[in-house]
Amino acid sequence: MLTAKIWNLAASTAGAALVLAASSVLAPERAMAQAGAALDTRKVVYAPWSPDQMPQRRKEQGLIGPGPAVPVTAPAFPSYLKKPNTIEELMPQARAAVRQSGGRTPLGLVLPGKTLLIVVGEIREPRPNMMVQEAIRRAVEETGAKARIVTTWELMGVTEEEYVKVRTAMRESTISDGQRELEYFFTTTGLMRNPEQGRAWVLKNDPDLYGATWPTPNIDDPKLKELAQRYMTGTPKALVAWLDKNPGVDWIVWRSGGRGNTRRLLDQHADKYLGSYTYFDLYDLMSQVPAFPADVWRQVETKTIEALAFVDRVEVTDPEGTAFGYDVEAEEAKSWAAGVYQQGHLYMFPAQGTGRFPYSKIEYPRMTGSYIKPVQPEVTGIIASTTSHAASHPRLEIHVKNGRISELKGGGLYGEGLRLLQNYPGTQDKQWPLSNKPGYWWLYEAGMGTNPKYFKHPAEVLEGINLSERNVAGVVHWAFGTEVAMGPDKPGDWDPKTIAFSEQNALPMGHSMHNHNTLPTFQVRIRELDQWVTLVEHGGLKALEDVGVRALASRYGNPTQILSRDYVTALPGVNAPGSYDEYARHPGAYWTKWAKDIEAGTYPFFKP
Repeated sequence: MLTAKIWNLAASTAGAALVLAASSVLAPERAMAQAGAALDTRKVVYAPWSPDQMPQRRKEQGLIGPGPAVPVTAPAFPSYLKKPNTIEELMPQARAAVRQSGGRTPLGLVLPGKTLLIVVGEIREPRPNMMVQEAIRRAVEETGAKARIVTTWELMGVTEEEYVKVRTAMRESTISDGQRELEYFFTTTGLMRNPEQGRAWVLKNDPDLYGATWPTPNIDDPKLKELAQRYMTGTPKALVAWLDKNPGVDWIVWRSGGRGNTRRLLDQHADKYLGSYTYFDLYDLMSQVPAFPADVWRQVETKTIEALAFVDRVEVTDPEGTAFGYDVEAEEAKSWAAGVYQQGHLYMFPAQGTGRFPYSKIEYPRMTGSYIKPVQPEVTGIIASTTSHAASHPRLEIHVKNGRISELKGGGLYGEGLRLLQNYPGTQDKQWPLSNKPGYWWLYEAGMGTNPKYFKHPAEVLEGINLSERNVAGVVHWAFGTEVAMGPDKPGDWDPKTIAFSEQNALPMGHSMHNHNTLPTFQVRIRELDQWVTLVEHGGLKALEDVGVRALASRYGNPTQILSRDYVTALPGVNAPGSYDEYARHPGAYWTKWAKDIEAGTYPFFKP
């Protein structure tokens, strides 16, 4: 449990935080004035909130659905994780992993006689444990297939020692440095064609924020310094060049997320892309994720999305202060339902489920069927968060009006950067080629995890990374943009008009600025029946309680054990001791202690 001592630093700056919490995004002079404040003060700007305000917030946001019917589930973290010392100890779990055909990393789809390429070593992801990789390789080859492990340092032509030096220099940030999420606007998911030009705009308008977001790596060696500068953009090019020289590869797994964008980075080898790769370290492989029955996993996903074609309203809340709803037209609902499916990452918002060719539910990862025209729902409400893909940040409130960001409160340096980018040239008035309405800052993504055995990784947190949280069943990550993922001519490809637009205007093609809700409630109303269906309640997928899902799971053992949530987020003042307001000021301190307690075996919420 947290002590008051941890919060002394945050408490000392609370007055400044309260003063700065309510800055509007559409007043450039106020955003720029705030940029003149001391960086330490700006880091702790947060939007105050008490979870007991949720009933009033529901009324203020015009929510009409039933809302949660049960209390928030108690926290949990799996106690069964054990760190093996040899590859032989890893092999049972490795064999389960290569049989798994569900989720982001469906290694079980690799048939005997085929060759799988596994790429590890991305700077922004956990450092790969090579003993884990060797266990996976052996397990693949036991099935009659072949596996090759290629590291990014091999691709870049450097030694592992040099890679470690560059990685260490480029990863000096901590789990408190939420402003690193700003990079997603330019590259990782925003996919700006000229990211350097965009970052230069930030440098010009807010040098202190730029320096905190993109610090210069402390590297004296000229060779390593040059390597650091090209590592992020150079790796995909090096991988494509390697594939050109090694034509025997049938399937590729690479990067932990962003499957659509990752696939495109493979250029002429895109059709070989099988999925993400999530087995980086011992935590990944020793979890129960590899052994979770694939047919049960798919049925959980199918049950979760089966009502979407018939909904006319959606409402979402979260104890951290998220509350919004929106209406869905009949044709929009059908389009959303047609494109919602992606293994392990359902597209739980119509904008993300449209503007694409859908994934096949039968022949995944093939894309089949007809092109789905893009939809841009005009949501009004609030999204509140303290974590993102990159890290954590002081509590941020994003106010959305008619589908677009209208105001931002708090968020530390992440919030400041997001406020600044509201004024980035073209984001308020330009119209993207395949979109229906102008502007960039539309709510676009609601990606949701679906496997109840996933958990937030303490080792990642201590490295300053938060990517694993998005995989947890029932966790929803929201993001913004005017992305139309594919053109109508070919599955998987950006439309040429979108590429040209991005190049000419120095604007992103994709989405950005992820915000996690770890205990959301997601409810839909069935058209013409006035009947509400709860899909997620306080982060728990209701499909895990479904009779049909439980019956299928019973083939593999005790369905209660198989379908139980092994990890439930612990939030002070929500389902764990402590003050939510203190947590909201400096969540990074909380998550650092959380990770250290788990590593030390002293965490109070271990689950048998």
